[in-house]
Amino acid sequence: MSDKLKYEPELNSGCWLWTGAPAAGGYGCVHINGKWHKAHRYSYRLHYGDFPDHLKVCHKCDTPACVNPAHLFLGTQADNVADMVSKGRQRNSPQYGDNNPISVLTSEKVSEIRFITNRKLFSQNDVARSYGVSPMTISRIVNNQTWVGITETWPVPSLESQREHMQ
Repeated sequence: MSDKLKYEPELNSGCWLWTGAPAAGGYGCVHINGKWHKAHRYSYRLHYGDFPDHLKVCHKCDTPACVNPAHLFLGTQADNVADMVSKGRQRNSPQYGDNNPISVLTSEKVSEIRFITNRKLFSQNDVARSYGVSPMTISRIVNNQTWVGITETWPVPSLESQREHMQ
């Protein structure tokens, strides 16, 4: 059975990275007795024995392809979610707006954009080009689909300074 566990050790992290068949989400899968199994669940079972099907095999290392039994632990779905949240790895983590390190815009810039677009001083395409974002980003700001908490609190600029900013 252990000949089914195909991995390559990753020296820096200690992960055993699955080299067999891939599965969705970066996990590995292994075919045993006519059935497909997630590789990390198989590794846990191989090293520690059987466990109830309702339990998850969670990763301490947060690497889905890892099958190192030392990096795996059993838990409920609630345990898995709590582990994810404690590490800030949930998809909807509070990394919106100014908290997002890769955001091109800031709250201040969004306030400017709302001021400019609400007064139709320039087209959304011109605004997008000026701020280095896509027209869709500007449209989503204008329609309150993103940056919803940001309003026009920006001090009203003179029309001339706006025109300079846009050129």
